[in-house]
Amino acid sequence: MQDWRQAPVVDTSVTDQLRQDLDEADFALVHDALADDIRGRLAELSGALAQDDGDTARRAIHSLKGAALNLGHLRLGLLCGHLNHCALAGDWDSVRGGWDDLVASGQSSLAALGHAGLAFDGDSSIVRA
Repeated sequence: MQDWRQAPVVDTSVTDQLRQDLDEADFALVHDALADDIRGRLAELSGALAQDDGDTARRAIHSLKGAALNLGHLRLGLLCGHLNHCALAGDWDSVRGGWDDLVASGQSSLAALGHAGLAFDGDSSIVRA
């Protein structure tokens, strides 16, 4: 598996294929949905980590991984894959330790999608409570 730190934010081969497969309106719709998913899943994960809700945290990480990888957001998807592995192993310290990287990767994907940043401040103290 490729190290998420070395991965491009977007795998253009995936987005190029999506552009061929979808009309422009559907392409925009899919990317808007990914932006909403990034914001929603990170907010959900933040709350779950603050509440020590492992089940919700695992689902949020896993869902975001799938959405990101399916739409070519490689760095975010690979990082979520790593954090999903940590969560499944019960290594919540590593999940919490990856929070700042996750927020940064989410912000990078949102920027690549042409969207504004996260709806919450991404403060790491929230998930370290």
